Amino acid sequence: MKHLFIYFKGYLKETVLGPLFKLLEASFELLVPLVIARMVDSYIPHNDKNHLYLMIFFLILLAFSNIIVAIIAQFYSAKAAVGYTKQLSRSLFEKIMRLPKERRDQLTTSSLVTRLVSDTFQIQTGINQFLRLFLRAPIIVFGSVLMAFFISPRITIWFFLMVFVLFALVYLMSVVVNPLYGKIRRLTDKIVGLTREQLEGSRVIRAFGQVEAEEQHFQETNQAYTDWQIKTGYIATLITPLTYLAVNATLIVVIWQGQIAISGNHLSQGMLIALVNYLLQILVELLKLTMLVSSLNQSFISARRIAQVFEQKDEDIAAPLPAQSAADDTLVTVKEMTFSYPQAAKAALKDISFTVHKEEFFGIIGGTGSGKSSLIQLLLRLYLPQQGQVTVFNDGRSARTIKEWRDWVSLVPQKAELFKGSIRSNLTLGLDKEVEDKELWKVLDMAQASSFVHQKPGQLDAQVEAFGRNFSGGQRQRLTIARALLHDSPLLILDDATSALDFLTEAKLLAAIKKNLKKTALIMVSQRTNSLSKADHILVLDQGKQVALASHQKLLETCPLYQEIHYSQHPREEGIQ
Repeated sequence: MKHLFIYFKGYLKETVLGPLFKLLEASFELLVPLVIARMVDSYIPHNDKNHLYLMIFFLILLAFSNIIVAIIAQFYSAKAAVGYTKQLSRSLFEKIMRLPKERRDQLTTSSLVTRLVSDTFQIQTGINQFLRLFLRAPIIVFGSVLMAFFISPRITIWFFLMVFVLFALVYLMSVVVNPLYGKIRRLTDKIVGLTREQLEGSRVIRAFGQVEAEEQHFQETNQAYTDWQIKTGYIATLITPLTYLAVNATLIVVIWQGQIAISGNHLSQGMLIALVNYLLQILVELLKLTMLVSSLNQSFISARRIAQVFEQKDEDIAAPLPAQSAADDTLVTVKEMTFSYPQAAKAALKDISFTVHKEEFFGIIGGTGSGKSSLIQLLLRLYLPQQGQVTVFNDGRSARTIKEWRDWVSLVPQKAELFKGSIRSNLTLGLDKEVEDKELWKVLDMAQASSFVHQKPGQLDAQVEAFGRNFSGGQRQRLTIARALLHDSPLLILDDATSALDFLTEAKLLAAIKKNLKKTALIMVSQRTNSLSKADHILVLDQGKQVALASHQKLLETCPLYQEIHYSQHPREEGIQ
């Protein structure tokens, strides 16, 4: 976790000034009991009003000085904590974006979101409290003990004993509570994951009548979270009454011993009042210290969770790939490829083999869970197969790096992804060059999107809300298709990206791609046989296995699974056949 300290860079001044002003505040507070003792012993018995008023004014001055110093200390501490967390969050987000997809899947999205939001906030809270208390609390505690020692060394022995007992309590509490806080953070990950799944799949949950089952699942997880919070709270709250018990027991002893000392003229009444004040100051600071330790325990757990992310290796998109060669018209080769997800019971894809050539229209079809999306992710080299080969070529040579590989592939994902900004910013996403408006309109025309873009105020500069909420499903799909077309890659993949389009719009889109991108190969994943009827080859998948590879007409003649899919969508044709 050492590298987490680098994020204090730029806030060193605030990190130093915050505790120093708190130290000054502590020094002012240590003077108060001595001033009160002087008033009780010297001025009140002799009715010395002039000096008494002077001491009262001095106490008021100390109080105002304390307020000013405390505000300045809080300002610097908060600025350092917020600044640190800002840099840490930005760096953590960038790190997550650089992780290989396989590592992100293992860490889980919900856990990464929790670490990016909740854990960083917990660290911010811990830093803020630490900067305000790590000098103030020890100085007050040990300063009070030292002052008490100068007043009465004999009575101060009880101070030392009390401080030792309380520090032992804090240590034991940390040992017991730390594992419980770790469990709570893991349950937080689980709750975030469940909430995310249920929100994203709310329509499916309602469609299949699983609302009560999902509510029950969430309630069980939430109840487990509640039980662990209560259990941890019971243990953590013991520290406060135990602290009061130790301090009040010491207070009784101090008053008892102090009365004996006063009777023997070894101590004045003012000095006893000062001892009691110092004891109460120790009580307040130790209570703050226990809160600080609790907060730091949670912050250390959060820091370890974040450090786990930073310890992961980045995906090296510039690493060289083995050189391979193929015919000039070959774009993709998949040879006897088998792929399994980590810890999966069986392979997601098994013994898959096919080739895609330039200018070819290649279709992929299969039922839910047949492995279509897994195959697309392998073609993007987001995963590596356990057996066989997946290779992308261009002009007869394979990609030299992962970056070059992905530059050769344009993907339109199954779920249309738009980002907050404008239509222009969404179309040019990922491009590092200026694009003229005529090029943008050209791809919009090809994607059958120019008609509704023309109707938007500002047209290309029209606002796009987060997730494209101000566009319909079909409009979002067409805009994401236009974005992929703008990259002009040798291989275009449509991963069920026309599901929200009607047949006429889809037909126009495919015709425009064939007309304008003659050198581009198209791989299209679809559930509709109509969409793939003009494909040169169609790969039929079933439960991760390659069932058939042929043209639409040939599959209708020879492949029972393809026939079943086709005639379920065109029941009238079944009788004709």
